[in-house]
Amino acid sequence: MFNILNTRILLSGATIVAAAALIIGATYAFFSDTETSSGNVLTAGAVDLLIDNESYYNGVLNEDTTWTLSDLTDQLFFDFSDVKPNDLGEDTISFHADNDYWLCAEMTLTNNDDNTCTANEQVDDLTCSEPDADLFDGELAQNINFIFWGDDGDNVLEDDELVFEEGTAEEVLDDNAIALADSATNNIGGLTGEPAPGGETVYVGKAWCFGTLTQGSLTQDNLGADSPRTPANSTGGVSCDGSLLDNSTQTDSVLADIKFTAVQSRNNAGFICGQEPTPTFTPTPTPPTISCEIADNIFASDFSNNIQGLRKDGTAVLANRSVPSSAFGAPQSTGIPVDPAVPLGSFFSLGFAHANNANTPGSIVLEFAETFFNGPGDDLQVFEVTGATTPAYPDEAVMVEVGSTSAGPWTVVAAAAIRDELIDINPVVSAQFVRLTDVSDVNLFSGTGDSTPDGYDLDAVKAFCTEL
Repeated sequence: MFNILNTRILLSGATIVAAAALIIGATYAFFSDTETSSGNVLTAGAVDLLIDNESYYNGVLNEDTTWTLSDLTDQLFFDFSDVKPNDLGEDTISFHADNDYWLCAEMTLTNNDDNTCTANEQVDDLTCSEPDADLFDGELAQNINFIFWGDDGDNVLEDDELVFEEGTAEEVLDDNAIALADSATNNIGGLTGEPAPGGETVYVGKAWCFGTLTQGSLTQDNLGADSPRTPANSTGGVSCDGSLLDNSTQTDSVLADIKFTAVQSRNNAGFICGQEPTPTFTPTPTPPTISCEIADNIFASDFSNNIQGLRKDGTAVLANRSVPSSAFGAPQSTGIPVDPAVPLGSFFSLGFAHANNANTPGSIVLEFAETFFNGPGDDLQVFEVTGATTPAYPDEAVMVEVGSTSAGPWTVVAAAAIRDELIDINPVVSAQFVRLTDVSDVNLFSGTGDSTPDGYDLDAVKAFCTEL
């Protein structure tokens, strides 16, 4: 203590000197601050299920089927080679994991065999015939009865503990999906849909009887695993009566596999035991094989959402130029800048925007019988009828959009296509619908009577690439 005090006195003079130096140099000082967060860590959690078992056979602790907390390797929940009518076994299984988890059991009966046929057995089992290859011709699994319940750790069935599985070994040990705790079930003392709690011990009781098993649950003492009551000093809450059995089960054996599965509950709210989990990803579909050969080209063959515009003078487009189906199938136009005379009724005029029509330009949605695709080069062609005139007729233009449904969403692939223009639909991968909207400059056109201009004269729409 004295050394520390003396050191502080010696340092005080140095502190004064340093302070003086700071005052002298204040003209050149800069304010600053540094904040550091060191050692930031993200560590993955785990769901590591550990199990222990405490086993009683006819009221005596059985060391061969009892073990302390561990992973399951070669441990057995029942392993008795000389069972007799009236034999009674009880196990309390405990489960441990660090994080909240769903808990499922799977039991599979793998053998219910006669093994051999003694003289006494053949009196009561007339079908006994061993040795044979049939592993399920025995009677033992039909005469051993099981119950399972959510226990509080004392190895006895008490009056507030839920029995969630009961029946013969043949029935119970062949149930491949028992929910101890999943999003729809809780058989371990929690609320429905509540997972097994991480960091706490969860117990399941199991009893079996070679004969008729009767439940006689004891009054709950609320002592849990600390209760002095066990199957060694009480009834254990169950009793067994094998007095009605005959000799048909002699030398028979029962084998079964028991599996417990723990699954994280966090971010897995809908988990159900026995069901495959819902994939959290969408598999990438296999790209279609497409062909752009002439034989696989297609033309629009249906329409919807037709909103026809008007002629330049505000009057309706002539009837013989107002039939949408005239734009179906192969074109009448030739693909040259000026077409020869094209019969009326073989094309559809979109019509201009006009004040008489709320300034709405003519548009139509055309449908193809199948999906078309973005292939190499151009993918779409619109055909427009341009008659021979002197002087040359102005260009009629149309905006071209593609989509996968008749309501879009739409992607513009040509802002103002003219005549029989070729169009690349990139970046669109595929589509089945084309929306065409007149974007012609109405001021460039003139004419009266039947020659009054009426916008883009749609003859056909062609798609080049389709699926094989």
